[in-house]
Amino acid sequence: MAYDITSDPSEKARMARDAGNAYRHLGNYEKAEKWLTKAVNQHETLAEQEPNRSTLRELGASATMLATMQLSRMASDETFDTPENNTKTVETFRYGLEKLEDSHKHADGLNRKIGQYDINFTARASYAETLAGNKKRGLALGVRAVRLAFWSESPRLDTTNTSLSKKERYKTKARALVRGIGALAVGIVAPINRRAAKTLVGKLS
Repeated sequence: MAYDITSDPSEKARMARDAGNAYRHLGNYEKAEKWLTKAVNQHETLAEQEPNRSTLRELGASATMLATMQLSRMASDETFDTPENNTKTVETFRYGLEKLEDSHKHADGLNRKIGQYDINFTARASYAETLAGNKKRGLALGVRAVRLAFWSESPRLDTTNTSLSKKERYKTKARALVRGIGALAVGIVAPINRRAAKTLVGKLS
């Protein structure tokens, strides 16, 4: 496995995150949690050793990806949808978003306020807040997700994927906008029909 071959700790942490996300998509949440937790721990060590734009950003990404896995599991597994797990997921998202915010302090211009990971994960954090009963916070994050969507993969961001074509950039904006609007929909539906809200979360997260 490539993870065992590389000696670069940053690369190992990213590989662990990618492996965890792959297992999430396969629905293997136990293995996903194992790898994503490993990624968070490794990125925490790197951020503690040298807190900068990159290490804090990657730590935030790994934490929010771990929270996304927890959210996906909550949406698909009734036995996992407990108050304790709802709270745990929200706390993980808040931690991840906080680290992303910290990373902005090491950037300049527009990048002090927005990063691609913020765009990718704010709507998902909104879903988690809403399902945990934090309706106002969930809706506030949903509104922010809609606003952020228009910046998705913008060339003005230092975190953009420069290899994307103009058409691909428009697609990422559209997907981000759908997630943001979905966050507002989840906020409206959840108090009335939690099962329907979770179905929507499962499709969007």
